[in-house]
Amino acid sequence: MAVLIVLLVTVLVALLALLYKWSVAKYDTFTQRGVPHASPLPLLGNVPPKGVVGRLPFLQFMIEQHLRYTDHKIYGVYAMRDPLFFIKDAALIKAIGIRDFDYFVNHKAIPNNLQESILSKSLISLKDLEWRQVRHTLTPTFTSSKMRVMFELIHACSVQAINGIGEKLERSASLHSDGIELEMKDVFTRFANDCIATVAFGLQVNSFKQRSNEFYTVGQALTQFSAWSMLKAVLYSIMPSVMKKLNISVLKKEHVDYFKSLVFDAIRQRKQQNFKRPDLIQLLMQAQEQITRTTTTNAEEKPEGLTDEDVLAQCLFFFFAGFETISITLCFATYELCMNPLVQSKLFEEISDMQNHLEGKPLDYNDLNKMDYLDMVVSETLRKWPTAIATDRECAKDYDLRDENDEVVLSLRKGEVVQIPIFALHHDPENFPEPQEFRPERFSDEHNSEIKPYTYLPFGLGPRSCIGNRLAVMELKLMIYNLVLDYNLLPATKTVTNMLQSIVGFRLQPKELFWLKCVPRKTN
Repeated sequence: MAVLIVLLVTVLVALLALLYKWSVAKYDTFTQRGVPHASPLPLLGNVPPKGVVGRLPFLQFMIEQHLRYTDHKIYGVYAMRDPLFFIKDAALIKAIGIRDFDYFVNHKAIPNNLQESILSKSLISLKDLEWRQVRHTLTPTFTSSKMRVMFELIHACSVQAINGIGEKLERSASLHSDGIELEMKDVFTRFANDCIATVAFGLQVNSFKQRSNEFYTVGQALTQFSAWSMLKAVLYSIMPSVMKKLNISVLKKEHVDYFKSLVFDAIRQRKQQNFKRPDLIQLLMQAQEQITRTTTTNAEEKPEGLTDEDVLAQCLFFFFAGFETISITLCFATYELCMNPLVQSKLFEEISDMQNHLEGKPLDYNDLNKMDYLDMVVSETLRKWPTAIATDRECAKDYDLRDENDEVVLSLRKGEVVQIPIFALHHDPENFPEPQEFRPERFSDEHNSEIKPYTYLPFGLGPRSCIGNRLAVMELKLMIYNLVLDYNLLPATKTVTNMLQSIVGFRLQPKELFWLKCVPRKTN
């Protein structure tokens, strides 16, 4: 018995030693490369222990990591085992994102069985020539002329949302003049859901009347990651090959199958009935007939047309890109308006002026784009609360990253990945004085030139920037316009006072959610 215990203890000690050696194997990376960094902990790296269990104010942590290297142009962070190279100098960011883009065309691959079959075909995952071809195909979807067509679809969704708030107010026990306290994430998620359904999938839904419609419920299930889903994502980042062999996926197959059926049925019906609609599916169907893609297999180029699965992949990509990001940004925008009443008052004044100018005519795309202060409010929201907290680029071949004096700052090897810390850049007082203050005037004609190039990156930068930024901004502006037109936004009893500290874990929302009070305006 004693021998068995000794043997078990020996095996356990050996396993722990192997685990330790494995967990710290990459921890000499920054030292060898001369990259400033903090001392890592075994397995955790620079992530505090509470970060593993989702209790870390993650955004605050990113800012603190960034600001501790004031005199440096790059810095390193060990995210558990993985060394991440962060670029904080604007000139270096320009070099990576624009000047030497051919060295940094691709994002880091996402290892996941389900993604490999579907999402690996989406724009954000495609690489090199395939990415260039699909990007070129999708670009016409977001021209000004297409925005004008989509404007009516988005406007209708914003009206549905405002009507939904009004109906809730009527059903509430409080008097209309007292307003109603609402959790705005639910409101804006339903709005974003309906926008994506109509623009990307050609499906008209009203998630305020049919609150449990299938598109909404499946979308919620697909984007609301559970603790188990987050753990699987972490395990994929640590041991992707093991997770793939175990055939474990972050996303549930039945949820993806729903969208697959939706897209494939739409394609089949449109072909059979010769039906056309100005949406993403239609544009991609047209592209199927117009372009030939080139894929590379075993070093041989093979021409391949845009398949129905490629169409599905792009629709799913726009679903993920729009479902959560639009709703979260609207939550932050309205939160800032309620916490900054002078800003809200000035915005309402501009909206009222536009209503008077319209003289009863409906708002159109050109009218919306004439509203300077609304544009400033949206820009400052995206500055203070960018949903893309960071973006990455994978080095295609060995490359010396040089500063403006042509000195080598970092020698990158093929396959290594650099990070551009968007959220931290936006909260760096060197880039934006008093960054925690919400000041739309930063983006006025008078002050816009004071913003350092390549430090304001809400949609990324260069050829790999967000292709749907025009559509996203239009959605944000339309919803804010109609909401502020009808309602005065005030803090509710459960409104968060310190937003940055309240956001814990990797989800960009406070644990208390987004509560506001909507009071009908008497001027309407």
